[in-house]
This record gives sequence, structure tokens and C-alpha cells, in this order.
Amino acid sequence: MLRSKLAICISLSLLPALQNVYASSAITTLDKTTVTATRTEKATLATSHAINVLDATDIERKLSGSIFESLDLIPNASGDGGPFDNGYKFNIRGFSDAEDVMVTLDGAVQTFEKYRMGSVFLDAELYRSVSIKRGPSTVLHGGGALGGLVQFELKNANDFLRDNQTIGAKVTLGHHSNNNQQNASVFAYAKPIEELDLLFAYIDRNSDDFKLSNDTTLDNSAVKSNSWLAKASYKLNDNQALSFNASQSQDAQRAEFNTTDTGAWGTVYRDVIQKTFNLEFTQHNSTNPWVDLSVKLGQSQSHVTESDADPALADFIGLESDYQYNLNTLDISNTSRFLHHALTYGLQYTNQERIGNKTAFPCLKLNRATYQCEQYGESATTAQMSSQPAGEQNRFALYIQDEFQWRAFTLTAGIRYEKYHSTPTTELLATLASNTYGEVKQDHVVPAASINYQASDNLNFFYTYQEGFRAPLIDELYDRYNGRLPNFNLAIETSQSHEVGATASFDDLLINSDSLRARIVYFDTAVDDEILSQTSPISNPAPAPRYSNLGSNDRHGYEFELSYANRFMYSNIVYSEVAGNDHNNEPLWQLPADTLVFDTGLLFSEASIGMTFKHLQNRQVKAFNMHTGQSEVTQHDGYSLINVYANWQINQQINLKLALDNLLDSQYQLVAGTGGAIGNYGVGRNAKVQISYQF
Repeated sequence: MLRSKLAICISLSLLPALQNVYASSAITTLDKTTVTATRTEKATLATSHAINVLDATDIERKLSGSIFESLDLIPNASGDGGPFDNGYKFNIRGFSDAEDVMVTLDGAVQTFEKYRMGSVFLDAELYRSVSIKRGPSTVLHGGGALGGLVQFELKNANDFLRDNQTIGAKVTLGHHSNNNQQNASVFAYAKPIEELDLLFAYIDRNSDDFKLSNDTTLDNSAVKSNSWLAKASYKLNDNQALSFNASQSQDAQRAEFNTTDTGAWGTVYRDVIQKTFNLEFTQHNSTNPWVDLSVKLGQSQSHVTESDADPALADFIGLESDYQYNLNTLDISNTSRFLHHALTYGLQYTNQERIGNKTAFPCLKLNRATYQCEQYGESATTAQMSSQPAGEQNRFALYIQDEFQWRAFTLTAGIRYEKYHSTPTTELLATLASNTYGEVKQDHVVPAASINYQASDNLNFFYTYQEGFRAPLIDELYDRYNGRLPNFNLAIETSQSHEVGATASFDDLLINSDSLRARIVYFDTAVDDEILSQTSPISNPAPAPRYSNLGSNDRHGYEFELSYANRFMYSNIVYSEVAGNDHNNEPLWQLPADTLVFDTGLLFSEASIGMTFKHLQNRQVKAFNMHTGQSEVTQHDGYSLINVYANWQINQQINLKLALDNLLDSQYQLVAGTGGAIGNYGVGRNAKVQISYQF
């Protein structure tokens, strides 16, 4: 049935526009260029990888407040969890844990892992582009990208400055009907001298609770966030440039403890702050092919503080619980071009500090039957949480990749060496046996190779082999929750991935200045030495370590993308499916459903209107039943959603955008953020409006 719908949509997308209107540009999903994902500038269809790039226009067209609302046109890329604003995390080809999808912001590595919470918090209005690579990206970017790579780039002054303009501002006001959300943003930018660009931005969002698609209200889902960005770029000379940016996103309010799944867990007052600082030096000289240098120094801080818990969570949260990830990143990369080679090489260093502290009154008498404390001490103390083990992990890597062009072939091969040094805190060491030393050192080497064949001006074929890996997390090495022992012998988790695909590009196909772009990919990814959590007191009784390398899995799938556009209209089709089994030959229950998306619109000289149809098939999931105490296989019902949107550039200064999400108010449930089971109901119908004034 789904394939029949796919065939119908393909036929529709190839129809020429019937209305004689004019447009300033065509909209496609595949005509983009990437630099960050490949380290060298390439059109996405010219690579041997499944790469998509979203620019600011793609995000703003549908008035997306979160990047997860903008992923419809990227196959096998979605968000798990939600619809709480801080409940989402990336799912790429069924890899949905933060340690399996690498995220960077202007080159600085981002990560945050906390029980029942999402991992990405910065406001989407600050992004100038988002590059998403599906599949391992280990040689060029490092361990921790088994599923894929997500790279955010922040806006700069050149995104706003018009010709001959030296100073300006853009003010935006918006409203969402579903949760009565009020949005406001200010972008101020200047170019006081030819060499210097300056940008400052501030965004504020404030709302009531969401109304869900099952006609209920999601308690404690209100949005109360603000973000800011300060950025400066200075051109040192014709060949060298220096840039610096600082950004912050904050959300402080009473919230559900569990933001990723269904079920009542209780509430806390939660303060979420994510900060990033980036400094970059670049050197590029078109007359010197040996030097195309980038040096990036970045720092990211993700801090979550929880306090004032309701009675059910009082013992778990204490007076205050503090969760922190502090990461420092150094990334040096250079490309040397000679003969038919582009040789890219570099080094990367990352220092990660993980902190988990709880301030609480000590429990002097615990009721083992109810796990409730019946008597507390009189003086509060601060100690590290066994459920959020603290520690430090340093990563150092060297890599080299050669891209060789010979006639119609592009051959690419690379290798990466990476070593890890993980250390626990002094407090943890004090709890271990006197002859135990908790320092863990590991290293790994991975290769990658691909071949790209340009069969004609219109057709391209490719094959890619990539190995991936991730080192054990601080959490996995040093977990001591419920009296378990740490596991210092965890091995590195590895993967082997094969991709084969084809791309097509046609211009002036049906009428002048139209374009057709298509890509189809088959992939197979096998994971070995998978690190699994075993909490069963029967199969893995305490004090045995919680984490071990007992797992493995294999997944495969198809991804299809088609875009057609001309001066009058555009159509995009995306279809994706993924299936797989684990080491017990059981299905990977957390995998997303087969998905079909059809997006189309009309283009006018100063306006556009569009519609997105998204259909997800039924899928089988395995979820824990609180009533029976057993895990059971059940069906996550498929659903269809229709969103519409419009844009009108009233004049040079004023722009009006409209969007209507879930037009038919269809009832549906999201994928849960833990285990990929059935999550909360999605948001009901939501009308959005935004007006901006730029001068």
C-alpha cells in the first residue's frame, strides 16, 4: 500500500506547473553544498555519502521553533521523545542514543545525557545551516558517530546585510495558537569596516501547555526559553580570517521529570542552560593549493539543575541535583591539493568533564519495601550521584584522507587513529578496593573507502565502506547505581557499514530553468561488542556491573529522495525504511516506522504556498507493561499528517509567514525517547504566524 502511494506521488511530482506565475528561486532539498561534513566543499549529490543540508530558509519556511520540526525531508532522520520542548533527541537510521549521533555547533562537540531527558536545546532560529550525514562519519569526525553526524552552523552578519549596507536589524514577532506561544526575536548586525562583521541576536519564547492530538492538555509542557548569540568575524588579510562566537539557551520552569516518554513521574523545578564558545582561524589562498587550513577551538557547557521536587521524587532529587557536561574541543584540519589528489589531514582533541552532584539530607532509615526514607539526618551534604557517575574523558585523534580523481572516477580512502583516557573522580576511587585503579586507556584504528563513478553528466553511482566505533562512556565505565560495581573492562563498540547508491541530476527537463534531482541509497550496518545495560536482578544480580559488551545488531534499509522544481512550483518526495535484528535474532524494536513524505508548493514573485503530507506505517514495538510487569510486543499505529505553510515578502522590509501544523487535527503518538516504544501523543492542530521587519 505504501509503495502504491509512493508511485502516485512520484507521478504527481513530475507534472509541470499549471499556473503561469513567476518566482525568484526554486526550492529543492538536494541542491545544496556542504563543507563541514566532507571537509572539502562539495555538492551533496556529488559525494559518496547520504548528506542533506538544511539552510535557514528551510527551517524558517515552516516556522520551526525546534530543529526536530524540520527533518521531514531527510530520510531516516527524526526526533525521538517529545513533545516537551527539552524532550527530543536525534534518531538517525534507528540510532537514537546521544553517544551514537555526533552533534557539533560551529565545530564544538555537543553532548548531554540525562535519564528521561533530551539532548539539544539551542533555538532553531539561530541556525544558518544544519548538515546531517547518515551513517558512520568516523574517519573525518571521530568516534561516537555510529548512526550519523549533525553539524549546526550559526548565523552571521552576512546572512542579513544587503548590498552596500553597513548596519541593520531584523525584528520578528510570532504566535502559535495551540499553546498560546508568544515569540520575539531581534537580530542586530553591522559591518563598520570592510574587514569586520558583527552580529547580536536575542530570542524569547513563552507559552502555555500544549494541547495534544487526543484532545488532552500535556501538563507542564509550557515553553519558557530564551537564547542569544554574539558573533564577530574579522578578515586579517586576503587569505586569513578570524571569527568568534558565544551563544546561550536557557529554560527555567517547573517541568515534568520525564520529558521523553509517557507516564506520570512527578515534577521538578528545572533550570537548563547550554552555552557554547567558538574561536576559528582559517587560511585559504587560491594560488597556494597546499594550504586550506582551519583551526577551531570550542567549548560547550550543558548544565541542568533540578530542585523543589514533588514528594514522589523528593528522595531521588534531594534538595538539588546538578548535572553537567563541560567539553573543550580543538580541531585542526588542512587540505593539500596536487595533481589529481585532495589530501585532507588533521588532529582533534576533546576533553569532556561529566558532573553529577546531589545535595540532600542523609537517609538514616530506609524502608526497603517502599524505597522511601523514614528518617533523615539534620545536616544536608553534597555528594556525587551513583546514577550519574562523574569523571573525565580525554580523546586525541589523528586522521588522513586522500581523494583521488581519475577520469570519471573519484576514489576516496582514509584512516583514523583515536585514543581515549578515562578517569573517575577521587570520590569514586575512595569507594573502590585499595588495589583497584579506575583509569581506563583505550585506542582504536578505523578505515573508510569509497568509489564514485560519474557515468554521465546526469547519472552518478557510488559505493562506500566505513567502519565506526565509540568508546565506553563515563556513565558506562563508572556506574554504581543500586550497589553495582563499575566495569573497567568494557571494550570499544564497533560497526561496519556498507552503502551503495545512485544520484540523478537533470536541468531544463520539461521547461527552461527547471531541475530534477534524485538519490536512492541502500545501507547495511552491523554493530559488534554493543554495550548493553542489564538491570535485571535475576539475569544480572548485583553487585555485577550494569554494562557489558554482550550485544550486537545488524540493520539495513532503503532511502529515496526526489526533488523537482521550476520557476512556478516545487515537489519533494522522501521515502525511508529500516529493519534489523539483535544478537538474539529479535527485531530491533526501537527502529522508526517506514515513512513517506510528499512536499509541494507554488512559487510567486514575492510569495509562496506549500503543503507537506507525511505518512508513517504501523510498526511493532516492545514496551514494558506497568500492570503486568512484563515487556510485551504491541503495535504502534501508523498515521498521516498534513501541514500547510505560506510566505509573503510584502516589501523589502516586511515579511509575513503562516503555517498550520496538523491541519486535520489527526490523532497520533510519537516514538518514545527511551527504548523507542510508544511515546506521548503528538501536538494537535497548531496555527502559527510570524511577521518580521528588517531595516
